[in-house]
Amino acid sequence: MARQPFPLLDQVPDVLQGVILDYLWDHAKLHALTGLREMTVPVSDLAWHLDLPFWAEGGKPFRVCPSEVALDRIRHSAQWNRTKGADLRFPLHARTDSEGRVILLDGIHRLLKASIVGMSAVNVRILSDDELSKIAVWESLAS
Repeated sequence: MARQPFPLLDQVPDVLQGVILDYLWDHAKLHALTGLREMTVPVSDLAWHLDLPFWAEGGKPFRVCPSEVALDRIRHSAQWNRTKGADLRFPLHARTDSEGRVILLDGIHRLLKASIVGMSAVNVRILSDDELSKIAVWESLAS
């Protein structure tokens, strides 16, 4: 079986290539994982995520950066409301790239909130390649 490809892969801007996974993964499976390596990461080390267009606007994906939401909370009220409601008691989830850079999978709203409230660091759970396989959505080769 192969991983089910990310359905909007042809719309992913170049700046997000190598940042978001190129296959679908399941949030429930992610949150059900136990025993993940957890580390404290300075918000400044993760702040580059805030300038990437992760979020949709007007039904179009990859249009809004979290930093834009922080600057214009009225225009981006839906994302701002999600940010305000983000629970910082829960760690962010990430993977590392070949250079060891922490790349977030889940928790961009929490990162934005942590940045806005002035937190210096956040807890991050790091997924290994094996753990990434456990959250992947698989499809049959016969499909």
